[in-house]
Amino acid sequence: MGLIIRAAQLDDVPAMGRLTVATFLAEHRGQIPEELWAKRRDEWSAADSARNWARTLQAIADGTSPRVCIYLAVDELDDEVIGIAMGQPAHEEPWANTGVITVLYVLHAYQGRGLGRRLVRVVARHLRELGMPALTIAVLRSNIAAQRFYEAIGGRVVRVGEIEESGLRPSRDRLRLGRYRTMGPSVDRCV
Repeated sequence: MGLIIRAAQLDDVPAMGRLTVATFLAEHRGQIPEELWAKRRDEWSAADSARNWARTLQAIADGTSPRVCIYLAVDELDDEVIGIAMGQPAHEEPWANTGVITVLYVLHAYQGRGLGRRLVRVVARHLRELGMPALTIAVLRSNIAAQRFYEAIGGRVVRVGEIEESGLRPSRDRLRLGRYRTMGPSVDRCV
């Protein structure tokens, strides 16, 4: 089975919506307050997510969001979308010239095969080519597996904060993956 990483296309949005909702619900149950998880389950559909992905891909295509990128991991055997990553400029101070990964999901059955690392690598390269040599990502403090993954590819906690969604405040750590030129000879070796 061949697993490839490629840029997302408008034809992919139904699969992207299904993957995003299913993976979020599967991976974050028990990591966020049950009330918030249930609200997401009840109010957020794959069709809703697909519409959002379509808007974002259209904005990339028409030049409205030229510094945003979305890549997919795809199983070539059945053309199934099994992973997704989205990157864009960080809009938080004090990180000038820094990109942020806002989405990183890999179906549970495909985790541990290097796809998350490959997705981070391609997003990091894309953002670096746009003048963002450093990268951040936010992770729930309760998501120990994700924290270990980010630390294994060179991330370190640089700030602890909270997010607010529907009046609830699950704590998150923001991991900064560093400037690539200081992490090693090339991004390929450090992620």
